[in-house]
Amino acid sequence: EDSLRYFGSQVDRLIKGGNLTRVEASILFKQILNNQQPDLQQGAFLAAITAKGATPAEIAGIWEAIYEIDTVQVCPDVNGPLVENCGTGMDGIKTFNISTAASLVAASDGITMAKHGARAITSKCGAIDILETLGIDVECDANLVKRSIERAGIGIFNGMSAQIHPSALYRILSQIRFGTILNVAGSLANPARPAYAVRGVYAKEIVRPIAQSMREIGYKRAFVVHGRSRDDMRGMDELSILGRSSVAELAEDGTIQEYIINP
Repeated sequence: EDSLRYFGSQVDRLIKGGNLTRVEASILFKQILNNQQPDLQQGAFLAAITAKGATPAEIAGIWEAIYEIDTVQVCPDVNGPLVENCGTGMDGIKTFNISTAASLVAASDGITMAKHGARAITSKCGAIDILETLGIDVECDANLVKRSIERAGIGIFNGMSAQIHPSALYRILSQIRFGTILNVAGSLANPARPAYAVRGVYAKEIVRPIAQSMREIGYKRAFVVHGRSRDDMRGMDELSILGRSSVAELAEDGTIQEYIINP
């Protein structure tokens, strides 16, 4: 009962616009991953923190919980940096899976890609959906993906598979059909932990906060982007060829520079 009340009080805190520390967010989300709270409390936490807008510290705390207790960690033996790219989903323009196509182009030019994707939750087609259609074994274990990265220069970890996140993340994602903070924090829990990334996000307001979260997590260099439609009325979790794109660039010295790209 004490655990239920404490967890509930923290959900109430989020509903009222309060923020959690990184440690608090990690502790609370570990309870969700370990299924120590009722489903209603778990769902309320995800809805409340998503509606409030998670801080960089909260995102880092949730990532930490997922990575530490619910991620099969691997370390590919490759020359040069390990890179990832992905979009969060939850945007207003339902494009095809651009990041997957872009990763293939990058890998063909010698950039070692370690993707971490999922099936569609808010869109029509996720990275895992399109690769499964193409005949890729998307339910393989993390070590097979590791070998693919080492031998072919590209591999993808299925973020909705118990082979990759065995304790709970696959359970949670399989039960919801709305975008949550897990679209960001969960996608950051890449088993290979690449240090370089391009990440598309669903709203321009979170471009800088996500870059700050990635810095706190340990990324060395990253581009966080959000593109707009030609009339600026809708956004996409990609660089846009229609309208302007907001960018937050994380440099290796830890500084973050923001700017606009126009096609």
